[in-house]
Amino acid sequence: MPQRDAAGDDDFDAVAFERAERLERDERAADRKLSSIEAGRRSGGLLGAAMAGAMLAVQEIYEGRPHDVDIVEVSESPDEPGDIDIDGIEVSVGGVDVWAPPPGPPSR
Repeated sequence: MPQRDAAGDDDFDAVAFERAERLERDERAADRKLSSIEAGRRSGGLLGAAMAGAMLAVQEIYEGRPHDVDIVEVSESPDEPGDIDIDGIEVSVGGVDVWAPPPGPPSR
């Protein structure tokens, strides 16, 4: 029987969950690589498959292994979004306020 904490939630094994997520990511990456090599084989035969594999190897050497490709950054605001066609754009970047006027009429 799972143990419950003070809030009443079931125990959650974060390490096992992370391992399962990482395994799924690695499997998806391996499937994409295999698919690329098979596409190279279909279009260029053995030479195409070899070129696709070599390109994937060079990409991994140059860029390194992807770290967390599934990270999605979400930004929410308590305000309603403004209409940039009427109000323009006003943002603060690194403590500097930036404003851009609304776009003018389309040029023809």
